Amino acid sequence: MVHKRRAIRETTEHLRYIILIGGRGSGKSFALAKWVNSATFCKYSVLFTRFTMTSAETSVIPEFRNMCETVGNDTDFSFKRTQVENTHTGAVIDYKGLKPTSNNSTGALKSIANKNVFIVEEAEDCHNFELFDKVDNSIRMKGKHNIIVLCLNQGHKNHWIYQEFIKEQRDDTLVIESSYLDNLKHLDQSFINKAERLKERNLQRYRHVFLNEWQTDTDGAIWKQSDISAFRISKEDYDADIKDQIIETVIAVDPAVTDSAMTEAERQDARARGKEPDEDGIIVMGKTRNNHIYVIADLSCRGRRSDIAKIVVGAYNDYQANCVIVEKNNGGDWIKNALKSVSRSVKVENVTARKNKKIRAEPVQAVYEEGMVHHVGVYPELEYEMTTWVYDTGMDSPNHLDALVWGGTWLIQEEVAETSSQEY
Repeated sequence: MVHKRRAIRETTEHLRYIILIGGRGSGKSFALAKWVNSATFCKYSVLFTRFTMTSAETSVIPEFRNMCETVGNDTDFSFKRTQVENTHTGAVIDYKGLKPTSNNSTGALKSIANKNVFIVEEAEDCHNFELFDKVDNSIRMKGKHNIIVLCLNQGHKNHWIYQEFIKEQRDDTLVIESSYLDNLKHLDQSFINKAERLKERNLQRYRHVFLNEWQTDTDGAIWKQSDISAFRISKEDYDADIKDQIIETVIAVDPAVTDSAMTEAERQDARARGKEPDEDGIIVMGKTRNNHIYVIADLSCRGRRSDIAKIVVGAYNDYQANCVIVEKNNGGDWIKNALKSVSRSVKVENVTARKNKKIRAEPVQAVYEEGMVHHVGVYPELEYEMTTWVYDTGMDSPNHLDALVWGGTWLIQEEVAETSSQEY
């Protein structure tokens, strides 16, 4: 293993936990797969998990197979639907989901027997320490070095992984950190340029996204990460239990008024001067009959007005939305005209900003605190803006956040109107 560009050569028998942290482009998943490949030749028996893993045969197993092909030993393995076997040693890698089901307390427990390596990939998605701890306590094969590997992107300091393994140094734990800077020779130049542009534009965000800086709640920010994480649900749970209960879906748009009107030549000139055009915030949200709100997708991006209009109309059709929500005072006219030029059937509703960003966000934040808003999966860019943007400090306009507020405001207004009608 490599840590801070030096090989770890000292004995590791005393280690039980390996925490592998890498920002975007760090290559941590490929490195982990190579280690698992090697471990099977040492007859290590591996339980490889994610919080949810509904289709190992179409996701993680092909990734592992591609890695084996890269190193040239894919013929040494037998690949099945949820299992990979080393045909020389008989060592097995079982792929399971950690998320509890109605039939058993954890999806992974059925594969605990005779395992001495327990891996949680994308471990930041698992917010339940008790769930992890239950499987951890079952990895106890006598005569073998039992190893627990947590592979993750840096997250928030209130996550149990930080509190349990990072906050204070532990004798049984090795923390390995990597970033895209350790992996430059394997990265496309456009990716490197993107990271460097973010570094110039927003150093704090660059450090979090690319350099493994753990996030903390920012003084003065409207949201706390706990308001978001506590009520998050997985896409699998949403599709299985919630999707059919949605009674209203909206596409909320916060247009980058000036930058979206740029010509391509103007965009290239702005980038050359280190000025990346602002993003257009595009958030898909839905509401159930019991007035719970679900953040279904974050489609925010940079582009010309015509391109943004096509993306919004595409989302309107894909999610069978009831309407598109835009701020009347801030680009409402052009986005409405642009949408109508793509599809005459798109329904556009306006919300009017009469107060500052902080005041108009507070009612939406209050609904989060009540546990009535659920993010379907993780939206790093949106959640970063929610937990770090502070009003009236000169920070860049939070386009993801603004779009969320417009959509949330509309759905809350609809809730109030519906309740008043019922009471009447």
